[in-house]
Amino acid sequence: MGLEQACQLAVGAGTGFTAFAALLWLHLALPMAWGQRSIRGLASAPERADAELPPVTIVSAARDEAARVEHAAGSLLAQDYPGLEIVIVDDRSTDQTGAILDRLAASDPRLRALRVTTLPEGWLGKCHALARGAEVARGEWLLFTDGDVWMKPDAVRHAVSLAMDLGADHLAVGADLEFHTLGERIFIAYFSALFYASQRPWDAPNPKSKAHVGIGAFNLVRRDVYDRAGGHTRLRMEVLDDMALGLIVKEAGGKSWFALHDDFVRVRWHEGVRGLIRGVEKNSFAALRYRVGETTVSVVFQFFGTMAPAFGWLLPGPWPKVFAVAGWFGIWLLYRAIGRNLRLRWWDFLTAPIGATLFSYAILRSMVLTLTRRGVIWRETHYGIEELKKGRVR
Repeated sequence: MGLEQACQLAVGAGTGFTAFAALLWLHLALPMAWGQRSIRGLASAPERADAELPPVTIVSAARDEAARVEHAAGSLLAQDYPGLEIVIVDDRSTDQTGAILDRLAASDPRLRALRVTTLPEGWLGKCHALARGAEVARGEWLLFTDGDVWMKPDAVRHAVSLAMDLGADHLAVGADLEFHTLGERIFIAYFSALFYASQRPWDAPNPKSKAHVGIGAFNLVRRDVYDRAGGHTRLRMEVLDDMALGLIVKEAGGKSWFALHDDFVRVRWHEGVRGLIRGVEKNSFAALRYRVGETTVSVVFQFFGTMAPAFGWLLPGPWPKVFAVAGWFGIWLLYRAIGRNLRLRWWDFLTAPIGATLFSYAILRSMVLTLTRRGVIWRETHYGIEELKKGRVR
């Protein structure tokens, strides 16, 4: 084969892959652009009188959150909701988290602070802490949240009202993810676009769809449906416990919905790009079911599929450029759709190749570390990979 033939073959392969990438992005973006129109926000909830609102228990787990737990707990105690109960579980903290919670509980009878000192065998720490909190909860609805989430004073009122209006048994609210640097913005925007496109949260209410959804920052569920589904006892070794909660609720016949935060729920997920990469360390390989082949294929398609629209401009001839435009249009549609729940700018979609590079590295890092360690280290506790595989809900 001569040099000219090799170049023609390379251009043809590049054109074909650019076309494939364009179809892939459009395949992800078009259903999302249409489906997200049905997703409601918390602000759309009709106002309800106090007498109409059922008792709610907020259940949260905190471990070594001394720097943020008082601020987060303060936002829970500030909730304008009748009959509210708050249970925060200190999961083996080694800092002042427990002391802060004890002080807050002593000043407000609505707050109950529990302390976990040892972790039973066969449990992930967070799942065990949430299970302990649910055991003592008295509310007809349970709101599972994280120890660093901030909520507006009427967030719970709006969420319960919306759930009642939808006839939902489970309502997951996508939090407002704060980003303070350009790197955080790039990573979070790409991750969110991939999450929405792959998980299709607008399809969660459809009993014929396999789509399910759960958000660790805000998972609101009816107590009777939670118990019927098996609760966190069923999720005791599930790394992706928030998403798995949505799955078991749906399997138990419950109706699950996803809602936008509308500025009512906010959290700083992780600080800096390095913090974000470390933050998805335990989840990324788990989300791909601890399968090396599936993980490798996912990374290849993400990385090269996102790069293709950019490199399509460099290929000779009109068709690569047409396919590149189609690919960029698909990416733009995705970013425009998630912009309903994130504070994005119009040009953020142009950073998708950088986001794909960072997230691809994060996935590979998660896989390598999990295989090297033969498990996951989460909050200073090692969990074996075989045990984690057996503990998956699906």
